[in-house]
Amino acid sequence: MKRSHIIALSGISCALALICVVGSIYVEFMTLSLAVLSAICIQMPLTQKYLLGGILSYVSTSIFAFLIGNINALPFILFFGAYVLVQWLTEEKLSPLIKNKILKYSVVYVIKIGYFEAVVAIFWFLFNKLIPAFIIFGNTIEMTYLIVSLAGIPLFLLYDLMMHLVFKNFTMVINKIIKKTSKTTTPDDIMYNGEENPKEDVFSDFDKIDSDDAKLDNEQETSNKKDNDIDNE
Repeated sequence: MKRSHIIALSGISCALALICVVGSIYVEFMTLSLAVLSAICIQMPLTQKYLLGGILSYVSTSIFAFLIGNINALPFILFFGAYVLVQWLTEEKLSPLIKNKILKYSVVYVIKIGYFEAVVAIFWFLFNKLIPAFIIFGNTIEMTYLIVSLAGIPLFLLYDLMMHLVFKNFTMVINKIIKKTSKTTTPDDIMYNGEENPKEDVFSDFDKIDSDDAKLDNEQETSNKKDNDIDNE
């Protein structure tokens, strides 16, 4: 892949991710949807196996998001954005190195769930006072760290599967776009694009006329030579 495409993908990825992160901070009813979209945007350079582009996109987005939204950008910085890199590294780099399937999936999911639990622990000890209690059948249930960490695992695994499928389809889309844009075109190709007849040189008719005249002159000379030979005999 051309370096220009990689740089362009990284820049577009950062810009779109930043828009989604800022939107998730200030548009309350779309907080989760925009947070997921920001993670998908970070995947863009990774679809071309460009890890550095993904890291630069994530770091740049995190810095600008923190400057704009302050502590409200932490969900993206600690989880939605960072987990894109964790998932890609485990699935695309670590997984192919392990031949045994059982061991492969065990190691990959231990790392993924371990990262998720680490993020839950960070958020719990930072914001545990903001987690509300739930009333079920008249009984007040205080949310504990154990409940939050264990109950979040099924939701996390669903999110992981969704992002895995999105990445595979996103990769195909980006490949098609790059394949189309990488074709070299000239002004003539753009001007005559879609026409049934191929483009012709505007001076081709004049060249044909000149060649025809030259043939006639040659035929005339040969006929004159024959006549002179007959007269001499």
